[in-house]
Formats: sequence, C-alpha cells, structure tokens
Amino acid sequence: MAGLKRYIEWMSRGRRTDRVVYVLTERDLPMPLPGAEWQLDTKFNAAEEILRDPSLETTHRAALEKGSQLVLRQWNTN
Repeated sequence: MAGLKRYIEWMSRGRRTDRVVYVLTERDLPMPLPGAEWQLDTKFNAAEEILRDPSLETTHRAALEKGSQLVLRQWNTN
C-alpha cells in the first residue's frame, strides 16, 4: 500500500475526534471539524494494520481507488 497515509483528527488540548482519514496525498484531506486539525500518524503501517484488523482492507482499498477514505473510529481509552 505504497503511499497510503493515515491522519487523525484532533481538537484543542489533545482531544481526538472520532474521525480518521486514509489518503494518498495531503491535498486529499477533507476539511476538519471546526476547531480541529488533521495530524499525520507517523507510526502508521498499512500492512501491519491489516494484519491486526483484516476488515480495514476494504477501507484501504477505497482510499487507494478514490484518493481518500474517511472513517469513524471509537478510540480505546484504557
């Protein structure tokens, strides 16, 4: 999945929203929610993520085909 990147949307004070986007280029990022910004996940590895959660293969494929794919994710706070 060469070139695929993951961005996580953050609010002020380090709070995450529930939005994650997979993109090929930064210009494919959607507009963030008011008061939020997109932060590149520098530790993202598409192959490792699919091994952990095979259901994400569909999400990654859609991002590769369309240039971006926005998903909602519940964050584990434990």
